[in-house]
Amino acid sequence: MIKLYDDQTEKLMINDESRNEMMDLSEKSLPIGVMDSGVGGLTVVREITKLLPGEDVIYFGDSKRMPYGNRSEKEIVFLADKIIEFLEEKKVKAILLACNTVSSQIEKLIHKVPVFGIIEAGCIAAIESSDAANIGLIATVATVKSGVYDRTLRQMDSRRSFISNDSRKLPQVINDQLKHKYLLNKHIHECIDPILEKGDINELIMGCSHFPIIENEIAELYPGLKLINPANKQVQMLKDYLEENDLLNPTKMRNIEIFTTARINEFKEALDRLNIVEYELNKVALLDEDYEK
Repeated sequence: MIKLYDDQTEKLMINDESRNEMMDLSEKSLPIGVMDSGVGGLTVVREITKLLPGEDVIYFGDSKRMPYGNRSEKEIVFLADKIIEFLEEKKVKAILLACNTVSSQIEKLIHKVPVFGIIEAGCIAAIESSDAANIGLIATVATVKSGVYDRTLRQMDSRRSFISNDSRKLPQVINDQLKHKYLLNKHIHECIDPILEKGDINELIMGCSHFPIIENEIAELYPGLKLINPANKQVQMLKDYLEENDLLNPTKMRNIEIFTTARINEFKEALDRLNIVEYELNKVALLDEDYEK
């Protein structure tokens, strides 16, 4: 059971019966859910505002426990299921997994509404981008270790392969210390330079939702590298689904509601950096008695 408390400590309880009844509402007007381990998934929200400007969004960022990429698969699935449950209680019509680490475990997740991972979208975008045999990939430790990008790419085009490198620190640096440019650039180099040393690449998938936040900084350091943000294709796939199933919101009045488990100020900075100006920001606690013990 999830226990959620807003700033006024009002207790909200997940109810299984309400989850089963939620789709009885007019589905077109229901919001889109987006989940991530921190501020990174706001890059997906930004793409939604561009491509689906009439859709409401409910975002959950678990900054208290980020980075997910350094956690075990069991922990990742456990936390993701709890956040999905929270979003379903909010009556969303679909959920975007902005977190690549969570997307790597998508087949293990429990959900009632359609869930869209970001890894397949990233691979499709890379294939559409060029005919290069080698594609660069920067991602979290868990994402690279899972091998899910490699497996997905091989299923789509066996001629292609990834040259990958993981980063334990860069997502946290982005979440916490965007203002420290020297430190940020240092971690960018540590993440990307080993890939360039291993092979000739001209395109790089930003395989963590936090990385597109610093897309300009990466482009400045590596001007010849084409950067791929999987969120572009992921949101396009969502749009295609909504159109095919007649689920586009007809009201054209957007509302963005954001929930985070920690670090309100960092969310405000990221929202400003991404030029997301109209939103409601709430701090909540995601607790499970067994897990917390």
